[in-house]
Amino acid sequence: MELSTDIVKRYEGGQLEIQNSGEGYLYRGEVERAWVESGSLCVRFKWLAIMGEDGQWHASNDLDYSVSLQIISVSEIGENRIFYSVMFVGEHGTFFPPGGSRLDRDRVIMS
Repeated sequence: MELSTDIVKRYEGGQLEIQNSGEGYLYRGEVERAWVESGSLCVRFKWLAIMGEDGQWHASNDLDYSVSLQIISVSEIGENRIFYSVMFVGEHGTFFPPGGSRLDRDRVIMS
């Protein structure tokens, strides 16, 4: 599967979860805008949270994310979700559609 702006725009208003178990991070946030530009997947979050060592979600100020399409493998995994894996770094992402699985923003600690 190859990502395009038309495909990722469907996830605006949904959420994206980004994780890397080797590096020990887990992010989740609401997608404000998603597009493909210059060979990269680009996402602007409405809000973004990172899982802290305390097991709580904490607000992140970094609302922009991008990754080269040349180093990701993409597949549809059911329930209108898209999963991608970033080669070489062990990062994975899952797009959840609007109305799908959601992290409630009220559970995020604003710091």
